[in-house]
Amino acid sequence: MDFDLTDEQLMLRDGVERYVREEYDFAVRRKLARGDEGYSRAHWQKYAELGWLGLSLPEDVGGLACSFVETAIVLEAFGRGMVLEPFLATAVLCSRIVDCADADETRKRLLPALIEGRLILALADSENGSRDRVGCVELTSAHKTGAGYVLRGAKTMVFGAPSADQLVVSAHIEGTKEPVLLLVDPRAAGVTTRAYRLVDGSRASDIEFAGVELPAAALLIGPDRARAVLEEAADRAALGVVAQMLGVMEAVMEITAEYVKTRVQFGQPIGKFQALQHRMAEMFVDTQHARSIMYRGMAYLDRSAPERSNAVSAAKAAAGKAGRFVCAQGVQLHGGIGVTEEYPVGHYFCAMTLLEKQFGDIDFHLRRFAATRGSASQ
Repeated sequence: MDFDLTDEQLMLRDGVERYVREEYDFAVRRKLARGDEGYSRAHWQKYAELGWLGLSLPEDVGGLACSFVETAIVLEAFGRGMVLEPFLATAVLCSRIVDCADADETRKRLLPALIEGRLILALADSENGSRDRVGCVELTSAHKTGAGYVLRGAKTMVFGAPSADQLVVSAHIEGTKEPVLLLVDPRAAGVTTRAYRLVDGSRASDIEFAGVELPAAALLIGPDRARAVLEEAADRAALGVVAQMLGVMEAVMEITAEYVKTRVQFGQPIGKFQALQHRMAEMFVDTQHARSIMYRGMAYLDRSAPERSNAVSAAKAAAGKAGRFVCAQGVQLHGGIGVTEEYPVGHYFCAMTLLEKQFGDIDFHLRRFAATRGSASQ
């Protein structure tokens, strides 16, 4: 794998970083987090105009057919800015699922609207007791009728749901155990949502489905393919979270390095103290380790399912451990100012706390890594 970015990828990185730096500074981000929606529709439309929402989608629906590298470049910059728009949920996770839809007319109807910024999607998959596993649909069922389906059940912690125009919902057809994926309007009769603010300021919802009537065309992916599609899309999203975590770690190191150079104690900057230099060096090493293992995960995305899952779990677990350390050290090296509302390093710590839990925490991915290690090596 060539780790050098192409000229086009460098231009993309510079453009996204400049946008975040100039248009999405900490003050703007704090204001958005306190708002009613928790994100900016104007920024979302700008992402569409810049082509970022269609980076990984094929050209036949208006996408740019880029590799995951381009997506990771955008997400790392978004991690630096703690961007609140539901880019990961819509443009990485759900777009991948819809692109695999059984009916080609469905993907050609939905994906252009997504790319143009007219459609925001959220995946409703997690249930009470699912413990980060995807496709666990014991509590959500779809009963077949002559006209389509009747959906019943409940989903928890649906990231980005308060702003979603449509939901991609996993359920089992009554009498079977394998999941299917259905497209559901969150405003339909029988859908009840409870939105709440997460620790980083973003939004999520718990959703109940009480006899929601759906047409036959609401079926995105049937039981023969839904689990495999879900697992592959979730692995891509988990690796996207790793890219965001890298952006957070890099930002924390930059802020902390600047602070220790200017904070004077005992007549000299604290950055001259050897113990603190060692601490900063350890933060740098952990960040670079997480970056290296993310590259490995990206190289394995198109391998077999066990190899892909093994590499993604290694990256997510390593990044989670590194992120905890880097952000905790950043707060500690700042002292009391590190936990104030007005200073960004504490907000990065909160963002990292959520990212470490998204799409499986450290313990989940260590268990999955151990379980897939033998299969991945064969």
